[in-house]
Amino acid sequence: MKKQLFILFWAISFGSIAQDISVPGSVKKAMDQIDTTTIRNHIAYLADDRLLGRKPGTEGYQLAVDYVISEFKKMGVQPAGDPGQFTQKLILQNTKVDNGSAKAFLSDTKGNVDSLGFGIDFLPYAHPFSEKASGSGKLVFVGYGVDIPDFYSDYDGIDVSGKVVVFLAGVPDGISASTLISHFSSAGNKMNIAAEKGAIGAVLVYPINSFPNPNPTIQSTVGVNPEKTVAYSRGFNGNLDFALTANNSFLSQLFLNSGKNLTETLTALKSRKNSSFEFPFILGASYSNSFSQFESENVVGLIPGSDSRLKNEYVVHSAHLDHVGIGRAVNGDSIYNGAHDNASGVASLLEIARIYTKGKAKPKRSVLIVLVTAEEMGLIGSAYFASNPTVLKSAIVANVNTDMPTVIAPLLSIVPLGAEHSSIMNNVKFAADYLGLEVEGDPEPEQNRFVRSDQYSFVVNGIPALHIKYGNKTNVPGFDMDAFIKTWRAKYYHQSADGMDGIFDFGAAKTYVQLNFLISYSIAQTAARPEWNEGDLFGIK
Repeated sequence: MKKQLFILFWAISFGSIAQDISVPGSVKKAMDQIDTTTIRNHIAYLADDRLLGRKPGTEGYQLAVDYVISEFKKMGVQPAGDPGQFTQKLILQNTKVDNGSAKAFLSDTKGNVDSLGFGIDFLPYAHPFSEKASGSGKLVFVGYGVDIPDFYSDYDGIDVSGKVVVFLAGVPDGISASTLISHFSSAGNKMNIAAEKGAIGAVLVYPINSFPNPNPTIQSTVGVNPEKTVAYSRGFNGNLDFALTANNSFLSQLFLNSGKNLTETLTALKSRKNSSFEFPFILGASYSNSFSQFESENVVGLIPGSDSRLKNEYVVHSAHLDHVGIGRAVNGDSIYNGAHDNASGVASLLEIARIYTKGKAKPKRSVLIVLVTAEEMGLIGSAYFASNPTVLKSAIVANVNTDMPTVIAPLLSIVPLGAEHSSIMNNVKFAADYLGLEVEGDPEPEQNRFVRSDQYSFVVNGIPALHIKYGNKTNVPGFDMDAFIKTWRAKYYHQSADGMDGIFDFGAAKTYVQLNFLISYSIAQTAARPEWNEGDLFGIK
């Protein structure tokens, strides 16, 4: 009876995947022979001081590009970038605000004008297109600034055309999926919704009373190729005349003269009661921006498919090759090596490529191994590739992203961010079951991880995608994995300490490689393309 129940559960959970996918002995052998020393050596090279933190546009990043291409050639991976090349070239544009030029003011219905303080009341977001960003308009409060189909909209019943909107960071209660919380919390997403509604400017309010950096340099980046095809950073605000960020003190001042109670309004908003209204103020702002451009590259390799019907469709493995470069010195070290973030992810993809090429794992669909640039600048490299891929865009069926797998403890459970929106959750369950891993929900929804890594670029381009993160299961009684990871992250994430002398569990790294390989392999071997769940927000385009 137990065996019959198990077979029924397998069929329900995995559908056609269980029926169609097997792991041949040669593939299993290649997976078993994943070399943790090789993984370590890949990470050690990419995180070496000579690469100076792999910042795009630097010699260190170019050394990383050359290393990946050399490894591809050794394995027989084919070039799949620009015609005949392993690289896809793009130009990154960096925009910098001239802090001294930034001005903002409020005027009331009687014509009284009150200047706002830079770094006290507001900070400007760099505008990616305008040397002089400026504008003014009636000020409208639009709650969280979200517009969620068939659920809730802060724009219901109010016209913001030609006006400046003020919205809060975060989202209302009642959104259960951490991926949707991340998506609708995104500043870039909110600003683009405001522009679509006709607003000319936006002010994003954070629930703090001071700014952590009193003299900030806020950057906005776009990616362009020689043919002038453009992709934008995750925080893109170029559809507005200007955009500012402000603090809770600024919002309190607005409410004092609005006839509305701030506390009551915030309470209503949390429970999704539309509280949008027009303030009795006009807000104006102006500031200057300067631009600089430099070249960078995505690296794209191809493992051709073996099936005549499916080989012109593609499963994309992605990981970002860049890191943040050189920063503030800590204990005399100013090189931010990025061993975990994301040399470990790049090393994982190189091992996955080796399984496919040397392990005789012949995928029916073709597999692309894509190492992207400028993730740390706002997902630019992946945004560019997902918008302008080197293969037919409609032929990309799925993306499996690997970013900072956090190989610091045995991997016993996983969190497949984004998989719950499409049928690729079945592929995750297949792979996790094969390896004896548990599948968990997101333990840290407040981290907004779904929009902070490269799978998000594929999702917003209509391609089912996921990003595997660690779960909290441990085999040590009484051990608090969540607390351990948070302590580790505080010391190492985007710090100069993230080098080879940190904490590593290369057994966990091997499991990550096996898992991500099996996910892509099962997608590549299944005749049916992955599909968005019926009615899923990301599948509605």
